[in-house]
Amino acid sequence: MGFFQRIRAVWEKIGLVQRALLVAIVVTFLIVSGLLVHWAQRPDMRMLYQELAPEEAAQITEKISEEGIAYQLRNGGTSIYVPKENVYQLRLDMAKEGLPAGEQGGYKIFDNEKIGVSPFVQSVNLKRALQDELAKSIQMVDGVEHARVHIVRSEQTLFTSEAGKTTASVVLRLKPGYRLSALNVAAITHLVSGSVEGLNSENVTVIDSQGHLLSGESDPTMANGAGTVQDYRERVEQNLEDKVEEMLTAVLGPGRAKVRIHAVVDMNSVSTVTEKYEPKGVATKEEITTGSETEAAGAAANSAAPGTTKKDETIVTEYEVGKTVTQQVILPGEIKSLSVAAVVDLSPADPNGAQAGGQPTKIMDPNDVEKLIENALGLDLAGTDSLKVVDATFQNPVAPLLGEETDGGLDFVAVARQASLGIMAVCALLVLRMFRGARKKAGPGAASNQLPGAEGVTGLLPGGTSVPEPALLRQQIANVLEQDPERARQLFASWLEDKGG
Repeated sequence: MGFFQRIRAVWEKIGLVQRALLVAIVVTFLIVSGLLVHWAQRPDMRMLYQELAPEEAAQITEKISEEGIAYQLRNGGTSIYVPKENVYQLRLDMAKEGLPAGEQGGYKIFDNEKIGVSPFVQSVNLKRALQDELAKSIQMVDGVEHARVHIVRSEQTLFTSEAGKTTASVVLRLKPGYRLSALNVAAITHLVSGSVEGLNSENVTVIDSQGHLLSGESDPTMANGAGTVQDYRERVEQNLEDKVEEMLTAVLGPGRAKVRIHAVVDMNSVSTVTEKYEPKGVATKEEITTGSETEAAGAAANSAAPGTTKKDETIVTEYEVGKTVTQQVILPGEIKSLSVAAVVDLSPADPNGAQAGGQPTKIMDPNDVEKLIENALGLDLAGTDSLKVVDATFQNPVAPLLGEETDGGLDFVAVARQASLGIMAVCALLVLRMFRGARKKAGPGAASNQLPGAEGVTGLLPGGTSVPEPALLRQQIANVLEQDPERARQLFASWLEDKGG
């Protein structure tokens, strides 16, 4: 009872403004304490699954409720959050139950197939399974969040000798900030065409969720992976930039070199056929004809003797003019010129290192950097190529690491929850100290007139002196008279003076 009596004494001694201020402090303290306790007792909710179908979300939440674990639904019921300590165990439990199954069942559609299904239904189910399996494979490509595949086959009929061509369409939903290159689109088209019998890559249409055409029948170069001239030039520039930056990073350190290259690429395809004729002919055919004739007797006197044979030989030779045919094919993609701009930070990692003159020592000379880049890219600075290297100090703010587990280091949320209880205890001690300070300030003079040994009892003497109850008062006075008669005499004298006054 002594503590509450002291509070009552302090309450009666202070003024109205002080009472209102004290009540406001106490009420505020109680409200803040309640909020801190409620916040500290709330579980740390972490994401279990996201982007779920309503049917799957209902099945998963039912399983979680059966285990008696609290959960929260967010993002319109498509994301489920559970306490941090239950995340991994729940994922294992849900995987044991086959959840989430996903919208794309694939060949699982045949696991529970009923007996007596018609051939048409089997054909449709086979097409659905193939489409889902292709979509699952495409979703493994980096940057693809969701995919849908549609395959159209023209069946052969009785009145046609050949079936029509097979076509396919692919719809992609990309992750934020991702963009598929021409090689990625070509890989998807060839994946689909290679998985469907009778489907050519030119008959595969790829679009994204924004309605942009990525590849189609009117773009065979994109379907074959060649892409546009701009795509090819960007790939060449990126390749050369990575080569130079990798070399400079090995010397200067990470984040201390940036290189940009502009390439002029010749995308013309040239085929040249050259025919060269030799000035001398070349014998290609030679024909020799031989004939003989015998003269009769009684010929002229000047003729040869009887029985002489005459021979006739004819040689026919055919000549052709010699020629040399040379065919030269120049493929597109030749780099005509390069313009290179590089910004490097050559300042030392230790700012205290300096030369005798007080200037900081450079890691290497900028001219050496130019020579390295020139030799790495094979630049012809006397011709059409150009190179510019600038030495500047980089500003590298420390960026937060994305994608890390939040509990990899200190869990600041958990620390704050535990610290909130300590803060509440400190606030309670401060309020008690304010009570004690107010009590001492309210009655400094009353304690001098209090009877020895009469602390903590109620009742007031004239003049505001605290006294005990009548039964105890007599005992107290008797004890004081025995222990300190002089002090009791002075105290009674002061009471008589106050009463007489």
